[in-house]
Amino acid sequence: MEKYRKMHLDDFLAEKDNFPLASHWLRIALESVLTIATHILSRLPQNGKEKDYTQVLLGLGDYNVLPQSFSQKIKGMASYRNRLVHLYWKITPKELLEILKEDLDDFSEFIRYIKKFITKQSNVGTSN
Repeated sequence: MEKYRKMHLDDFLAEKDNFPLASHWLRIALESVLTIATHILSRLPQNGKEKDYTQVLLGLGDYNVLPQSFSQKIKGMASYRNRLVHLYWKITPKELLEILKEDLDDFSEFIRYIKKFITKQSNVGTSN
């Protein structure tokens, strides 16, 4: 997806495969975040087993897996995933490209926080 975020809209539109490919890879990335988040929350004993993806992302903040401010920032990933899956015909190339340009770093940040959480959990398990 990195190559798309560097493109101007005209260049993005010039190749007919850019929009469907970018949409596909963004959906996969969003679903990966939501799957990881759901999996982590399902393993926390105090978790209420949230079903709504927005609540799942907020739950990561509630349980200090992510900073609260970051979980608030990325909670929109859930609704955008739903748009990509259920309302895909409403997504415009301009909108998609803007998201890639402005929000792609959120995935890297999410990964950093998850790695930090996993490392912390591993250290807790070995200190007993």
